[in-house]
Amino acid sequence: MPSQSETPLTARIVEWAAQKGYGFLQVGKQRVFLHIHDFAERHKRPEVGDKIYFTMGQDSKGRACPVNAAHVNDGGRISGLTVLALMSLAVLPALALRWRGVDLRWAGAYLFMMSALTYGAYAIDKQRARAMDRRLSESWLHFLELLGGWPGALLAQRRLRHKCSKPRYQFVFWLIVLAYQFVAFDSLREWEITRAALHSLDRAANPRR
Repeated sequence: MPSQSETPLTARIVEWAAQKGYGFLQVGKQRVFLHIHDFAERHKRPEVGDKIYFTMGQDSKGRACPVNAAHVNDGGRISGLTVLALMSLAVLPALALRWRGVDLRWAGAYLFMMSALTYGAYAIDKQRARAMDRRLSESWLHFLELLGGWPGALLAQRRLRHKCSKPRYQFVFWLIVLAYQFVAFDSLREWEITRAALHSLDRAANPRR
C-alpha cells in the first residue's frame, strides 16, 4: 500500500459507486480507497477515468487514504447567465457614475485593471492551494473586491471554481457586491437613505436635541 507522504500525487479513478459516494484510485500498482469526503473541493461529480490530485495520508485506523483530493481539470465555464448577471450588476454603478459626471472610459479602465488583478489573485491562490503552499488571505481577496475587483472575482469563481463553495466567503463577497449597488442607488437619490440613517443615529445618540 502507498505510504503516507506530503508530496502531491495524481491518479485516476478506476472504480466509483455514485450512490454510495466512494470508489478507488489506481496509485501505481495499488488501488487506494477514495471517499467523497476526501475531496477538499467538490465542483463536479466524480466519475471513472477522472484524474485526481491529492496527498497521501492516513485514516483513523492508520490506513493510507487520499487527503485534500481535487479534480485536476475541474475548471468551470463562464456561462451566458453569468455574463448577463454581471452586466445587470454593472447598470446601477454605471448610471451613478454618469450622473456624477465621471468619465466612464476612465472608470471602465480602472475596473478592468482591478478585475484583472483580482482574477489573477484568485488564480494564484488556487494554484497555491493545490500545491499546499502558503495561501493568499481571504481578507486580501476581499480587499481587492472592495477596491473594484468584484467583477473579476465573480468571473474567477465561475471559471476557476475557487471560493464558490464556502458560504462564509460568499456571504462577504455578495455583501461587497450589494454595497456597490446600494451606494450607486443612494447616489442617484442624492444620498437620501444615507442622510436619513445618519439623522436617525444622531437623534439616537442625542435624544434631547
